[in-house]
Amino acid sequence: MLTINMSKMKIIDEVADAQVSYIKEALYDSVEWAMSSVEEFENLEGDNYNHVHNAIMMATIEKLHESLDEN
Repeated sequence: MLTINMSKMKIIDEVADAQVSYIKEALYDSVEWAMSSVEEFENLEGDNYNHVHNAIMMATIEKLHESLDEN
C-alpha cells in the first residue's frame, strides 16, 4: 500500500487544484453544448439559463463522484 506523507499530500493538492480549473472549464463548455440540443432549454435566458446550466453541472459532478466511489 502506498503511504502518503505530508509532502506528497501537498503535491497531490497542487495537481488537483490545477485539474479543477481545467475540468471546470471543460465541463462548462460541454454542458453548454449539451443544452443547445435540448428543445426544452432553447428559450432559456439569463438567470434561468444559468440556474439550469449550474444544476446540470452539479448533477454531473455528483454522478462522477458516485461512479468513482464504485471503483
